[in-house]
Amino acid sequence: MKVSLYDEGTCPALRVGELAEGLARLTGARVETRGEFVRDWAATVGRTHGSAPTDDRGSCRGRPMCPPLTTTEGLARALARARVVDPLSRLQPEREPTAVEVAAEQRALETAGKASVGLLYDGAVVQWLMAEWMECGSEAKAGSVAAEAAPTVECHVIVTARLLGTYMAEDRRWHAHTVLLGEPAILSTSGLVQAPARPKEYYQGQMLATNRLIPREVVEAELQRRLADRMLLPDDPRITAAALGCALQAVSFQATGEAFCEEPVCRLYNARRQEELLRSQCSEEARLCPRHEALFRSLRETACE
Repeated sequence: MKVSLYDEGTCPALRVGELAEGLARLTGARVETRGEFVRDWAATVGRTHGSAPTDDRGSCRGRPMCPPLTTTEGLARALARARVVDPLSRLQPEREPTAVEVAAEQRALETAGKASVGLLYDGAVVQWLMAEWMECGSEAKAGSVAAEAAPTVECHVIVTARLLGTYMAEDRRWHAHTVLLGEPAILSTSGLVQAPARPKEYYQGQMLATNRLIPREVVEAELQRRLADRMLLPDDPRITAAALGCALQAVSFQATGEAFCEEPVCRLYNARRQEELLRSQCSEEARLCPRHEALFRSLRETACE
C-alpha cells in the first residue's frame, strides 16, 4: 500500500512528519509527504500557469466541467463557486463568483501556507474538483513518463484548512465534516475544531454573550480557556493525534470500503461530539479495536511480503 499525504501548511499545530510516521507504523503503508495538493499536481504536469493536455474536442476527456480546471485560475473560480452562500438550502444558487472571490481562492492555491478559512464549502463539489485535478494530471503524467508499477492499494489524503460540509435533509441544514472519504480523501483541520459538537456550556456561554451584549471575542477567549480540556482549539497540539484517526479512516475505506467503527474508543470511531473525539483519539483509552487492529495487522503483513 502507498499513501500520499498532502499538506497545505495552514495549520501550525499539525505535525505532518509525526502524522506520516504514525500512519506508516499502524498501516504498514509507504507514506509519502508531498506538500500542497494542487501545487504538487500542477508542477507534476507543468500546468500551474498553463494548460493541461486536451483531446480533439478541446476538453479533458470530453467532460464539460474539466476545461476550467486546466489552470489554477480556473480551479480557483470553481472553488469560489463551491462556497455555500445559502446555509438554508441544499441546492446552492447558480452564480458567477466575483473577481474578489476568485482572486482570494487563487492566492490560497498559489501561496504556500495561505489558508482559506471562515467559509463553508460544498464538500462533495470540492472533492470532485480535486479528483478531476488529479486525474487530468495522472493522464498527462502517464503520457509523458513511464508509469511505475501500481501498488495494490493507493490512497491520497489531502489536509486542508477549508471547512467542508454536506447538506442533511433530515434537519435541513449543512453539517461540517472532519474528513471526506474517497479518492482523494480530504481531512479538514478546521473541521476537527468546528464539526464535532462542543460541550453544551460553550453554546450556553455564546447565548449569554448575545443577551448581555458582551463582545464575542471576549466570550470566545474565556470559553476556550475554561473548556480547553473538553474540546479542540485551532492551535491545539492534539490536532495531530485527531488527524491520525481521520487518516486511518481514509486508509481503511480505501482498502476495504468500510471506514468507521462503533467502538467509542477505537481510532476509527466517527465522533459527533468534541468530547467523543478527544476520547477516541487523544486519551489514554484511544486504541484500535480488535477488529480494526486485525485489519491493519493484515495490511502490515501484506506490506512485508
